[in-house]
Amino acid sequence: MSPRQIKLLGIAAGGGAGRQGAEDGPHALRELGLIDGLARLGYALDDLGDIPGVHETYWANNPAENIKNMPRVLQFNRHIHDCIRGAWRQRQTDDFLLFIGGDHSLAIGTLAGLSDCCERLGLIWIDAHADFNTPVTSPSGNAHGMSLAVACGHGHLELRSIAASDPMIEEADVHVFGCRDLDAGEIDALNDSDVHLLEMPQWRDAGIIDSVIAAARTLANTCDHVHLSFDIDVLDSPFVPGTGTPVVGGLTQTEASELLQALGATGVLSSAEFVEYNPHLDNADRSTGHLTRDLIEGLLAAMTNQSPG
Repeated sequence: MSPRQIKLLGIAAGGGAGRQGAEDGPHALRELGLIDGLARLGYALDDLGDIPGVHETYWANNPAENIKNMPRVLQFNRHIHDCIRGAWRQRQTDDFLLFIGGDHSLAIGTLAGLSDCCERLGLIWIDAHADFNTPVTSPSGNAHGMSLAVACGHGHLELRSIAASDPMIEEADVHVFGCRDLDAGEIDALNDSDVHLLEMPQWRDAGIIDSVIAAARTLANTCDHVHLSFDIDVLDSPFVPGTGTPVVGGLTQTEASELLQALGATGVLSSAEFVEYNPHLDNADRSTGHLTRDLIEGLLAAMTNQSPG
């Protein structure tokens, strides 16, 4: 069944990134017309507002070595977790949950919340980075590079304990696409894991759309909730100046748009997050913001068999 209502939550996460500014991504996307665009697609929109960055300022019991802004990241993701659970309790069966960020450390909270609400969570992670570092392996100490590892039961215990279950998601239910900037420790950890990984060259060889659709259908057969985590830095760096960690060699605009429309058309997704838009790094015409908005609308349009825009 196609979703008829979207529950939209902006998540102003900024403490997990090396460069500040992504916390203003949700507000910027609203200014660029995201709400009106989703309404034009025929959705009823339940706008839950934005979780403000003020929730990043509180304390943690045991601030961690080599996790920058750990008190902020921990408290904010606890709050995200609670907001996700609240949205879930109010949802109708066919509602779609849409989260806009914000840096990718927010995935700790979103995955924690979804994990506590469903029986078995499946994840499609599309990103130039695997975010599979721990405090031991991370060269930077930035939490947005650790979020998937935390969800899979690795890394700092307090972050892993946000959800009722640790791990929040089974590694075998995680499919990662598009990586092309992996740290040495991440590579070892991923090789020792059950995570399904297609780095960018292998992804192209396997077929960008076909491989993701196959993963989505596999997850739909085994999981009761399939979530998409889409980091805009999966696009080739010239297309996304407005992100903090651009990497060459990624998707083109056309490839990203066609992929998301094909994924939306499968009808298997129940939620999605779009992360790492930093309006302070964007160019004057806010091309990255417009692109991010269009990609979101394309995914949701495909769920109702409409053309975006």
